[in-house]
Amino acid sequence: MKKDIAKKTIILYVLEMLEKGSSKEKPITITNMTKVLNSLGIPCDRRTIGRNVDYLIEYGKPIKKIKGGGCYYDKGETGKI
Repeated sequence: MKKDIAKKTIILYVLEMLEKGSSKEKPITITNMTKVLNSLGIPCDRRTIGRNVDYLIEYGKPIKKIKGGGCYYDKGETGKI
């Protein structure tokens, strides 16, 4: 029997996708992150992902949002922590 994923871990998946799978040249959309998580069996929607991206930015992670719903992890900028 498969163990359910805790809802609180979604933010960690979002951070990992942004750190490892995005750049200024190749941003990732919130819709794509939602599709990836749902395909992994982690149910969530775009609002949840968007909220988590905002929380990470508020926390000080160097994430940049772009027009059209995409975002990327700015590896050239250091975060607060």
